[in-house]
Amino acid sequence: MGDPLPLTPAQPRTPNADATPLIRTVDGTTIRVRPLTSVADGHACVELQRLVWGFDQGDIVPATLLHIVEYVGGLAAGAFDQNGTLLGFVFGISGVRDGRLAHWSHMLGVREPARNMGVGRMLKEYQRSVLASLGVTRIYWSFDPLMAKNAYFNVNRLGAKVVDYVPDMYGTTDSPLHYRLPTDRLVVCLETTGPAAAPLNLPVHDRAPILTAFPRLSDATMSNGDLPPDAVLIEIPGDILEIMSRSPAAARAWRLAVREHFLWAFSHGYAISGVQVDADAARYFFLLTLQPAGATDVPTTSPIRAIHASPA
Repeated sequence: MGDPLPLTPAQPRTPNADATPLIRTVDGTTIRVRPLTSVADGHACVELQRLVWGFDQGDIVPATLLHIVEYVGGLAAGAFDQNGTLLGFVFGISGVRDGRLAHWSHMLGVREPARNMGVGRMLKEYQRSVLASLGVTRIYWSFDPLMAKNAYFNVNRLGAKVVDYVPDMYGTTDSPLHYRLPTDRLVVCLETTGPAAAPLNLPVHDRAPILTAFPRLSDATMSNGDLPPDAVLIEIPGDILEIMSRSPAAARAWRLAVREHFLWAFSHGYAISGVQVDADAARYFFLLTLQPAGATDVPTTSPIRAIHASPA
């Protein structure tokens, strides 16, 4: 095995080095998304990983890998303000899935003060544009179905399609964000071709049965033996991190219930249509609709295949 490529100006330019930066001004801050190209960029990204996820050294993507991934069609890009501060980054690797070029977006992290500035969306837009220019047609990544804001962003804002549910995808991690809960993940796919998806605003669908860890008296329900309805709602908590800090038992109940509900729904031919927010009741749901028999876009349910890695 060869030594890691050194981070020096003498290295050949990576395929993404000449990609057009994405620049926007938000609330007086000019944000510029570009590849991570220097030693300082790499070290800043390593530090940001620690800040966002609380990772120890074993889970951090090192600066050398952040640098060399672009030599083989991967991507490591950062969003910087006008002072050169790294506000957020995206990192992923490219390969082949189902006979087509594909990209796995392994990490996207944003510094806490910048999380309401659209930095995450800018990073995903830049990622999609650069990968499309390289001929990569699909981007895959995973996210925690209990994270309501991430779910809304990925499904409703980006238009990513859920293709898989993986129980305990990363095994038990030491990240303080996980509180030693199983790391179940939804896997999504975003096409890089065609126009970007328009934001999805779902109306409240209040007649569908609700599958939830904590049912309420007014919830529509299903009984054993009922025919599968056209649509179901899977409830997720509005702030799982707050629940984890207050009641680990309640957080575990949410995890196991949501897992059971998704495994049931996908095995019965449902697919996710969007994330529904009931602002009046402060409740969040995945809306799933029953697909025609033989439909090819029904998500799969993968067996537990825990790997100790850095979760997205």
